[in-house]
Amino acid sequence: MKSKSKVNPKLMKKANKKLIMRYLVETGPHSRLEIAQFTKLANSATWRITDELMKEGLIERKGFYSATSRKKSSVFGPSRSFVLSVIYNVEVLETIVGIGYLDGSWEIVETFPTGTLESFLKNVEKTLEKLEKDFPIDKERTRVTFSLPGIVDIKEQKLTYAPNLGWRDLNIKEILENRGYSLIVDNDSNFSLLAESFFSKDVKNSSTAFFLYLGEGIGGSILVNNQIVRGKNFAAGEIGHSILVKDEDRSYRETEQFLSISKLIERFEKEKKYELDGKTLKEKFDSAVRLWFENDEIAIEIFQEFLETLAAILRNIVYFLNPEIVVFGGIVNNIWETFGKIVYKRLSELVPYEILDGIIFRDTIFKNVPPSLPGCNVAAIEQILESLG
Repeated sequence: MKSKSKVNPKLMKKANKKLIMRYLVETGPHSRLEIAQFTKLANSATWRITDELMKEGLIERKGFYSATSRKKSSVFGPSRSFVLSVIYNVEVLETIVGIGYLDGSWEIVETFPTGTLESFLKNVEKTLEKLEKDFPIDKERTRVTFSLPGIVDIKEQKLTYAPNLGWRDLNIKEILENRGYSLIVDNDSNFSLLAESFFSKDVKNSSTAFFLYLGEGIGGSILVNNQIVRGKNFAAGEIGHSILVKDEDRSYRETEQFLSISKLIERFEKEKKYELDGKTLKEKFDSAVRLWFENDEIAIEIFQEFLETLAAILRNIVYFLNPEIVVFGGIVNNIWETFGKIVYKRLSELVPYEILDGIIFRDTIFKNVPPSLPGCNVAAIEQILESLG
């Protein structure tokens, strides 16, 4: 006779606590009755766990609502009493500093030129000191997160190599070793796809997804069964370093040289012999797109090559990964909205219908900010959910 396995009450309580917390984080404030209905937990367990989460400062009463015309119920949601994440979203030209909260919200606090490694580290120290004075930071709970444009060893919390920055073997842990913070460090593409998987149903419900990050360089991230695939040495998804062309002089050229937004702008300004309007790469890119809409000959030629290359890279992604969804974003977050019909038409000529059928292509849901920034806060949320006990 087989013995029945016993239920571990501690593990069950932890799972239920995590279930309630995730429900509130992902869907917003709810009454205890709504929580019980969704989780299918007994009312007594729901009341007990919500009381415990309140005592721990993880949720708070958000007000009242009337489920009927006669009776009002308290609603509870994730606490904003402390900053969950301090975010350093690092690009080649600019670093965006932000803060995030447990309810998934975030805000940009300031920016500074990324500059040299020495000036970058000084600015990190300076801004962190300022944030500690101006915001409710809790060193036991607040995570400091770094989104980096390169290959990142998340176990050692080290930037292995960022070719566009010229940085190698940068140990982020050493930067803040005397500050007492928990750190989260990852590649910008991975953070971007993490944000999409948290906030977007189509990515969350897909078995396989790919994020194509368009910035000073080109990055990529792979999601399989809601897990980021990083690879043995954390280089999985780095589509920008794949070889697209071998020149006649036998030198290799990477995809990044063809699809990088900064390279595209450089070519525009070289051939047009004047600077495009705008201070940032995004603003300059928008200026280039306006020239394309105006049928400028140079703009048409440059974008034709850019879009042909994009279609070729998508063909490689479709054949190699066969994802359910491909998301575009980064410094530029409207590539598919602007050029999607053209790219898809060319892609359809390169890939048989049977293989391309049903794959979703779209821009990121984050329009006015690099999606890696909200992704940093999502990583902090996931970490605190996993720590619930």
